[in-house]
Amino acid sequence: MKRLILGVAGFLLLNVYFNATTHFLPHPILQFLGLLLFFPLAAAVARWNGLPGLRGLGLVRSRTAARHFAMSFVLGFGCWALMYAAYWGLGKFDIVGWKTPLDAVLTLVQIMAGYFFGSLINDLITRGYVLNVLRGKLPPLLLGAVSVAIYALDDFWNGDVTAMNFVFSLALGCSLTYAFLRTGTVWANTGIHFGLNMAYGLLYGLGGSVGGGVWTMREGELASLPNNAILLGTTLLLFAAVYMYYRKSSTVRA
Repeated sequence: MKRLILGVAGFLLLNVYFNATTHFLPHPILQFLGLLLFFPLAAAVARWNGLPGLRGLGLVRSRTAARHFAMSFVLGFGCWALMYAAYWGLGKFDIVGWKTPLDAVLTLVQIMAGYFFGSLINDLITRGYVLNVLRGKLPPLLLGAVSVAIYALDDFWNGDVTAMNFVFSLALGCSLTYAFLRTGTVWANTGIHFGLNMAYGLLYGLGGSVGGGVWTMREGELASLPNNAILLGTTLLLFAAVYMYYRKSSTVRA
């Protein structure tokens, strides 16, 4: 019972700290400092739960980490770029032009820093922490299902509370969790997460507004049925690509 209480308390502490930092701190510099302070906090919480600090959450260096991260980034960015190309072709938005070079560079730096740390920290909590605290206590399939469900519920911090968003988060969580379980490190799934967030950020920036990225844009219209069909279809395409790439990686550890 003590381990269960420590595990739940640790998850809630890390989750609330991260989301409070990103959603409620008023200035980007304060948010960035808050994100940096997450790492020593996460290391301490991991040790409370008998894990070897950040390494116990999957933040490890290995010969394959950079390759996994790079390939996962290509998969995530590539699938989301295809999705936005389809949306553009169907008139969901129109790209009017570029921002000025200075504005574009500053926006790109903010997008890269914000989405990299945001993706990494979210992955450390919903996969690195959850999967490693529960490892050995649940069968691999159930272990993955719990992590996917927690990720989908946690994603309500970032979007509207709708059935469609929940289904989308479940589907996306399958790709992220599968990559983590096959490799045992956070880098494989963070590459995916960061890649798709970068594709989103180039258009919508960190704030999620039309034209908030490096291009100036004009919002169009697209009916919900084709919009949702493209979104879920892209998510399934991503899982197929992730599965094909990582299925021969090291076996899942129970």
